[in-house]
Amino acid sequence: MRRNNSVCILLVAAATGCLAGNPAPPAQASAPLFDPTVFFAGATHGEGALHVRAGSSRTLRVEGIGRTGADGVFQLDQTVTFADGAVETRTWRMRRVDAGHYAATLSDAKGEVLAETRGSLFHLRYLIRQPAVYMEQWLYLAPDGQSVANQAQVTVLGIPWARLAETITRDPITRE
Repeated sequence: MRRNNSVCILLVAAATGCLAGNPAPPAQASAPLFDPTVFFAGATHGEGALHVRAGSSRTLRVEGIGRTGADGVFQLDQTVTFADGAVETRTWRMRRVDAGHYAATLSDAKGEVLAETRGSLFHLRYLIRQPAVYMEQWLYLAPDGQSVANQAQVTVLGIPWARLAETITRDPITRE
């Protein structure tokens, strides 16, 4: 029994230690205020890497088109292309509830998305798979308002499993 406990402790320690080196987030500022419906309106482009606990990394590109519908709901359609050629699509829908909160959904999330802004930070948290696989994102708007640093973490049963570092930029030609 003692050997099994030691093996479990080693596995948990190894699992939690692999992603301990997450980069420090950019400093959150009170300005500029991050309004995701303004930043993501029109075309956006993201480039980043997904680092998985097992030590593998996948680079990715994200192309987005955002617009506000006649019903006042903002919709962001994204196409994610991985370096290995795999392609995923997803759709965000959100509407402002009050000054710092949004009611949001994501096509590949289970249930509602927690979405809130605080100064230059846009924070999201949602269940991506059952029973307990969560994605949490911290998006930091740059002082010039033209780019966002997206740092995200996937947890499985509360244990960090993967992290994403992405830079998202606005396409100034397609601004609405």
